[in-house]
Amino acid sequence: MLVNAVCKECRLTKKAVEYYIEQGLIAPSVQENGYRDFSEADIARLKKISVLRGLGLSAAEIRNVLAHQNVSLNDISHQKVLEISVMQEKQKLVQELARTQDWDTVQEKLVQLQKKQSVLERMRVAFPGYYGNYICQHFAPFLGEPVRTAQQQEAFDTIIAFLDGIQFEVPGDLRAYYEEITLEYEDSMLERVAAGMRSAICNIEQYMDENREAIEACMAYKQTEEYKTSKAYRLEETLRQFNSASGYNDIFIPAMCRLSESYQAYYETLGLADKKFLQRYSEWGGGSRE
Repeated sequence: MLVNAVCKECRLTKKAVEYYIEQGLIAPSVQENGYRDFSEADIARLKKISVLRGLGLSAAEIRNVLAHQNVSLNDISHQKVLEISVMQEKQKLVQELARTQDWDTVQEKLVQLQKKQSVLERMRVAFPGYYGNYICQHFAPFLGEPVRTAQQQEAFDTIIAFLDGIQFEVPGDLRAYYEEITLEYEDSMLERVAAGMRSAICNIEQYMDENREAIEACMAYKQTEEYKTSKAYRLEETLRQFNSASGYNDIFIPAMCRLSESYQAYYETLGLADKKFLQRYSEWGGGSRE
């Protein structure tokens, strides 16, 4: 099929098709007379490109999706959720400015929003996929406080440097397992999980009482040989080792405590919850400490 017919079939302009060829997204064969000849596979690919472009994806994002469809689409979905959240916050600031005409206050809130966005974007890149999105959901509520002191600014700079410098790598078979089990997880569910964890930690005794059977069944299973030889166990150990070796425990978490008073309070509550959990389930070990 020649380009004019392809444009009609795929509902694209000739200029758009030529752009996708220039970007290497499509590579039709060239006839002796110089005309491009599009195969059925080329047409199917162009139809996908048309849909993705219509959804607002860039050429680079489209290239990643076509190469790794499900994983890349999920990563892009998480990115769009973050972008939408930031735009909603900016819309609120526009409304506040229109209502109050308080430029200094809105400027301060905008700077803090930009700092929050900077941290969350780096988290999403540093910890890709479901885990990265969960990390974002978990820490986002603690990133809204203004950075006013030298200590807070130092902590913010430390967090940015840490996220820019880490290399979070998971072995290939574990990455495939991890992607498979999290493929259907939606952002709304991740938000509920993160919120549920915060609520459980603040009411740990009530949580343990209400979920005693499930907790004990889970703790018992984690002592079995089946679990200790599973990919789930290996993935958990990989995350534990990363947290210890990368500076997540010794650099990132302390910096979060210095940056955010609300996170400092939460972390102290987390420590108390961890002690209570260990007291009740000491025979199994474990704990919830980050």
